[in-house]
Amino acid sequence: MKKTTLCITDDYEIVHKGIASYLIGNEEFELIGGSLSGKELFENLKRKQPDILLLDIKLPGLSGIQIAKVLRKDYPKIKIMFISSNLDQESLDDAIKAGGLGYLSKDVSEEEFLFALTKIKAGESYYSIGIQPTLFQSFTNNAKAKTDNNDGLLTSREIDVLKLIVEGLSLKQVGEQLFISKRTVETHKKNILEKLELKTTVDLVKYAILNGVISI
Repeated sequence: MKKTTLCITDDYEIVHKGIASYLIGNEEFELIGGSLSGKELFENLKRKQPDILLLDIKLPGLSGIQIAKVLRKDYPKIKIMFISSNLDQESLDDAIKAGGLGYLSKDVSEEEFLFALTKIKAGESYYSIGIQPTLFQSFTNNAKAKTDNNDGLLTSREIDVLKLIVEGLSLKQVGEQLFISKRTVETHKKNILEKLELKTTVDLVKYAILNGVISI
């Protein structure tokens, strides 16, 4: 089985060593390189591109956010997972806007780290347990403003469905919560995606965070 390749950009070598230790003997993921700055990263990318980039927010020179914006344009196939000690709402929102699929705190456990990688590999989003309070606060802070400006774009039922999907429930679980069939949930999800001009569940999560279409 071909391994999923990883690179890390962080200005602390101890972080590189810690992540490398998590991946010793791993049969699914392989660390193929590391860099201490954005400049070094882009030099390395000329030779080899990873499937997933682990990216710090604060770096010398270009910030992780600035790097992510360039990667989204020049290397769109690279999946970005931010890993940072900055757990504030602004950093989280900026990371999502820049195209990050995930956000982990640097004190993440080995088990959660590897679980996050499987999510990112599949093109799904993942936010570590340590970031959940900030993530939920982001929803709460933006909910009223979006509700006031929704102009009836989504029905109340669609908002209910969207809330549960974003909270991580499967379509079957959403149906059970709302006492409707899985097929009906699928129809609602399809309509939501079309109305919002989005394509995937990851897009829904990003939209919800940035626009606060739900309250929790």
